[in-house]
Amino acid sequence: MHLVLMTRGILRQVEELKSLLQAQRFPFSQKNLTTGQWEHKAVQGALRPIQFWEYVFPEESLNDVIAGLGCEGPIKRKELLPLAWAIRKMMKLEQVPEIGKGYQVTGYVPQGLIDGKPIPAQAVHNLMAEGVAVYPVGIKREPKIEMDFVLGDGTKARYYQEPL
Repeated sequence: MHLVLMTRGILRQVEELKSLLQAQRFPFSQKNLTTGQWEHKAVQGALRPIQFWEYVFPEESLNDVIAGLGCEGPIKRKELLPLAWAIRKMMKLEQVPEIGKGYQVTGYVPQGLIDGKPIPAQAVHNLMAEGVAVYPVGIKREPKIEMDFVLGDGTKARYYQEPL
């Protein structure tokens, strides 16, 4: 059974509710198909937050991020498709592109030297966490624009880039 709910309250008390919900154990019956006998045990209630996140990164790394999250492209679970479509429409997002199975993460190879040696490549690592499902809802591309910065030494610089 799944109960979807929303909470509202003082943060400390919401955290207490979360602790209480996660601490509950319930009787659970299951039939062992090998023995034909019913077995009875207790299971813990699972509190699964449903959260939306916006992850910001350079567009050139889109395929690496999708693959690093263990995805192959758009959401495949049929029960989530209408919800993902509605969220994409409300937020004016594009469909996540299909990258396919077996995509090899390329990572980022920076240019330049540190102490006279090439800067080491920084691959996008496996971003998956056990017990966490990731459903890529959509993407929003940012056009590159001219931006003004003040560097660490106080000098001013102007760049043409994505506004990350």
